[in-house]
Amino acid sequence: MNSQSPGPGNRRPSTTVKFPLGAKSVRNSRERTTACRLPDQRELVAAFAGPGERETGRPLLTWANTLAELHRRRHTDPLATAGIDCRRAELVALIDRWIDTELTERRARRTRTDSLGATIDRMAAAHVHANHLLHSAECVSDDRVHAAWYRLALLADEWTDLVTGAEGVRRRT
Repeated sequence: MNSQSPGPGNRRPSTTVKFPLGAKSVRNSRERTTACRLPDQRELVAAFAGPGERETGRPLLTWANTLAELHRRRHTDPLATAGIDCRRAELVALIDRWIDTELTERRARRTRTDSLGATIDRMAAAHVHANHLLHSAECVSDDRVHAAWYRLALLADEWTDLVTGAEGVRRRT
């Protein structure tokens, strides 16, 4: 038998991994990283804007939308702030646990004190604030509107740096 033929001795063993939350099985760790990748900044901002249709197995986008909804409720119901903040803290912890469970390689690469869940929460707050200013300002060219969207852009860049594992990331607020 030729060494190139797909005989029994020339096959690689399958390393199929089962995923919870409806994600599909994949054959190797490189594909697993792709299948359970973190959302990019555009996907997060879209999740903050509204629920839309979510891919199965992408709970981060659902949780990001929930965080944005909680920030919107803080603006409309200031008396419920304590309960809302408690729920936000629970969601941030849930996001961090999910990331640690599903993306184990992230644990070793994260060198910052801020969690990814806390970063998503800050982005959600910034998006809600910027969107509120955009719809309530007399003039959309108002400096406050520009500053709010600029802050969201800085946080989105911070998210991208965290997801890609860029070194030397500083917190921009």
